[in-house]
Amino acid sequence: MRRGPKAGAAAIDYVAKARDAWRGAAPDWILALAAEASRSSGKAVADRLGYSSSVISTALANAYPGDLGRLEEIVRGALMGASVDCPELGEIGRDQCLREQREPFRATSAFRVRLFHACNQPGRCRHSDATAKAAASNPEPSKGAA
Repeated sequence: MRRGPKAGAAAIDYVAKARDAWRGAAPDWILALAAEASRSSGKAVADRLGYSSSVISTALANAYPGDLGRLEEIVRGALMGASVDCPELGEIGRDQCLREQREPFRATSAFRVRLFHACNQPGRCRHSDATAKAAASNPEPSKGAA
């Protein structure tokens, strides 16, 4: 059984689909995601970003029930050149930063240990999810309050 688009079939215009779904108010990162999907394919861009093609499709259709903020950060890093200053790696793409935070502990080298701790201990890196969660759960007391 042959799968995929029929020979000679027109390519999908993901940008037009996104504009329709977002009623003309698609964020810039959605348009960048749609343009990349139109240029390559929905599956190729999904693989590049580390998501499934259904996530890409539903995000472009303005129907994604998951964390659009995280997807946005990955798209901005991988497709739009957004970077952060990592205390261990220097300047890296935001998408690489988010991937490193998800890596499990590996004691294969002193560098991997330092990187794991920088990503996962609150206060070690200002881009870390751990730092953001700690700040959200422990807001600074207002100055002048007794």
